Amino acid sequence: MNIRALMGGLAIGTIIALILYFFVLDREAPADSQTRLLFPAQCTIGADCWYMAYVDLDAGPGYRDYMCGIRSYDDHKGTDIAPTDGAIGTVVIVAAADGRVIGTRDGMEDTPMREAEPDREAARCGNGVRIDHGDGLVAQYCHMARGSVAVRSGDPVMAGQVLGRIGSSGWSEFPHLHFQLERDGAPLDPFVDARPAFGGACVTPAVREASLWRQPSANNADEYGDVHIRLFGMTTNLPDWDVAKFDGYAEEATTDASALVAYVVLFGAPEGAIISFEIEGPAGEDVHRNTRVVERGRAEYFAYSGRKRPDGGWPAGVYTGRVAVSGEGVSGPYTVSDRVDFILR
Repeated sequence: MNIRALMGGLAIGTIIALILYFFVLDREAPADSQTRLLFPAQCTIGADCWYMAYVDLDAGPGYRDYMCGIRSYDDHKGTDIAPTDGAIGTVVIVAAADGRVIGTRDGMEDTPMREAEPDREAARCGNGVRIDHGDGLVAQYCHMARGSVAVRSGDPVMAGQVLGRIGSSGWSEFPHLHFQLERDGAPLDPFVDARPAFGGACVTPAVREASLWRQPSANNADEYGDVHIRLFGMTTNLPDWDVAKFDGYAEEATTDASALVAYVVLFGAPEGAIISFEIEGPAGEDVHRNTRVVERGRAEYFAYSGRKRPDGGWPAGVYTGRVAVSGEGVSGPYTVSDRVDFILR
């Protein structure tokens, strides 16, 4: 046997195999690569859905999201994705990766939870699905709409397969998906990498590139906002936070109203954020202007500002309220704004 020829053949075969492996064959990405997870909802951040909260990386009593901002809560273990008001009841939840269903729950009420309820606290996830995605990776998809769960325990699922719809079952004040990842029981943050989340550091650009999203730009999954305006409205008395969050106020009143007050509910209010309120009258006149500064950062924030009825009463017509929140955030300068019309008859 010609040993030299045999060795040459083996070398050529090895080179061909490597070429096939790296450039031709469609290989599955390793579990901790950035191509691992699809975005788990059929919506686009900034269009028909938004991020309510991210995973808390702070191992202590405080909270810190993956950008070192405050868009989280203490000990929050998941990523919360909420539909915009116009999309509530329509956003579909999908499997982020291939796997097998290891648990489901359906049948729980899926209205927003206004106050503590023992049954809902005991089943915080509400209607949901738990999937073993392999390699120790398990995901929970929580707060689904009642009657929408589309899989059963033991079912195999493919990435992108419909699991249900976003609702507000369990421990949930607003309709949203709580998407919680764990590897071997330790929470993960899909915006960081495959390392355990709690106690982790904020991301650097290099780490952000190694996020667990398959395509970070798809669905605007990599979008980050220091502040989100959840609600903005006007009323004729001092507004109540719970009423503003769950019921809202009428959009019109009579000209003998005791006051005109603009209110805003923020998700994320960094320290130093400037909140500017304006109310404009029917003829374009300035009715009220006020600016306040957030002294201590909060995950949620409620603010309002307005003026009492003038001596001669309010002129009838359409009043326009505006709010702007600005500042220097963890990702640079930011400004978010909203407006609302209010009618006095």
